[in-house]
Amino acid sequence: MKVIDDFIKQYNKEFDYYQKLSQIVASKIEDQLFKRGIKAIVTHRAKRPDRLKDKLTKRNEEKQYKTVDDIFKDIVDLAGIRVSLYFPSEREIIDEIVNELFIIDKKKEFPSAAHTPKYTKRFSGYWATHYRVKLMEENLTKRYLDTLAEIQVASVLMHAWSEVEHDLVYKPFSGDLSKEELAILDEINGLVLSGEIALERLQSAMAERTKKRNDITDKYELTNFLLNSIDKNYLNKIKLGDTYLLNNYLNTIKKLDTRDFNKYINLINIESKESVTDQLLNMLLVEFYDEGNPNLKNYFKNLHVSEKKASGFESFVKCWVVLEKAAREFLTEEEVRSRKYMIPDFRILKEKKILTVAETSQLSQMRQVRNYLLHGIETPSESYLNDSFQILKSLTEKVVDKVPSKATKDKLKKELTDI
Repeated sequence: MKVIDDFIKQYNKEFDYYQKLSQIVASKIEDQLFKRGIKAIVTHRAKRPDRLKDKLTKRNEEKQYKTVDDIFKDIVDLAGIRVSLYFPSEREIIDEIVNELFIIDKKKEFPSAAHTPKYTKRFSGYWATHYRVKLMEENLTKRYLDTLAEIQVASVLMHAWSEVEHDLVYKPFSGDLSKEELAILDEINGLVLSGEIALERLQSAMAERTKKRNDITDKYELTNFLLNSIDKNYLNKIKLGDTYLLNNYLNTIKKLDTRDFNKYINLINIESKESVTDQLLNMLLVEFYDEGNPNLKNYFKNLHVSEKKASGFESFVKCWVVLEKAAREFLTEEEVRSRKYMIPDFRILKEKKILTVAETSQLSQMRQVRNYLLHGIETPSESYLNDSFQILKSLTEKVVDKVPSKATKDKLKKELTDI
């Protein structure tokens, strides 16, 4: 049909565009998987023109395409990305990543009640989540912003089974499958679903082994440990965050085992906008500051920050720790009794007239600088970082001066002087 031929001719010219888009999306996902300690295989592709033509020829019987644009609107997976998870339970973490990285046009969960299989199955079929997404605006990706890509997320086992089923059942090049062949595919699906249950049990067993060994050796173990130590209902309300940063800090202090770590996990505040890992990192920064000033310079150097900048980063973060400790002196008794970790709400400093409205606004800007530093984002120039440090130190001195307890005030003043 001419409209399909015209589309394929145009698509051949744009094939590299869709291939590049799929590569960009895949790279962004892989980067976050690495940082969050999630084991998965990420693949990407632009749809093959020859297979696409076969699909369109069959699809046209129902769609009756009139124009090339009709086809472009109908086929949304010209740029496709597949995330094959080692552990099916980590689909929620991928959902967190996709929501942070992309603009979601549509999300679809499988199995779908609207889907009618060709064979009455005993097992539930394809378990996965599909996303249609667009890139968020960046200078390097502007030409791809208006184009959809499809991300398919499922376990390694499920992707393997679905590939076989899809090609044999929905793209039968050698005729329709017999009832016996369909029954065998259904049987294999049952084995895959059993395999996913086994993978989840394996994940839990690995977390238990980590607890018994009392140390965490890499970010993958850390992610698994956190996922199995935090109430699953909590993870629906709060983001897990970047385990790479937290693991870097644990390696820096070299003095925290899993028994101690559970104490901090129990203090996580699910009402906070801060992620689980950011809260834990903040808790440890304050805790080990009191135990002898951990070498934050090593923490930053492990994030590939230059020696010179690492010193500036270290001074800023140490000053921030003193500020947080001072701000906690103004928490209400109810907040203290809750025994949950409290990210200091600097509005209390404004309400108690310790800081002005303008100074509180400056603290909000300093929080953003602090977050950049802790995440190893080298955006501040040396002069900007120095100016920011001086602002932060001045504000911290003002807060410390109003701390009610003289002993605490003197201790915090000494910590500021020693930075």
